[in-house]
Amino acid sequence: MTWLLDGNVVVALIIDSHVHHERVHRWFSRLKRDRFATCVLTQGTLLRVHMKTAADTSARATWQALKGVAAHPKHEWWGDSLNFLNVPHRHLQGSAQVTDAWLAELARRRNGRLATLDSGLAALHRDVAVLLPL
Repeated sequence: MTWLLDGNVVVALIIDSHVHHERVHRWFSRLKRDRFATCVLTQGTLLRVHMKTAADTSARATWQALKGVAAHPKHEWWGDSLNFLNVPHRHLQGSAQVTDAWLAELARRRNGRLATLDSGLAALHRDVAVLLPL
């Protein structure tokens, strides 16, 4: 199975000072045969947050962090032309759920799962999203 990592999971995986860094690393270390994926939205989240909160916020260090993720042997790039117009939206109740819905739909279309730290996202998209264990 391939796990699409939501933005917060990617950030927590890479930035040591993230409150959920250890939690995500424990989960990640258990991915025996599974693979993980990133997409344009989750990579953009990593770049944006890294440049604000990492120990080294330089562009060089930020892009090196992303290159490290992309070079991982279990990584898949999920480039996609999924249009927001094709994302189920009738259940959305706020602007914060728009990106979540897009990520969930991408995981569905790729027959993967969406790994998240967001209990609301996991509850709303329980067919595809999984809340990482504590």
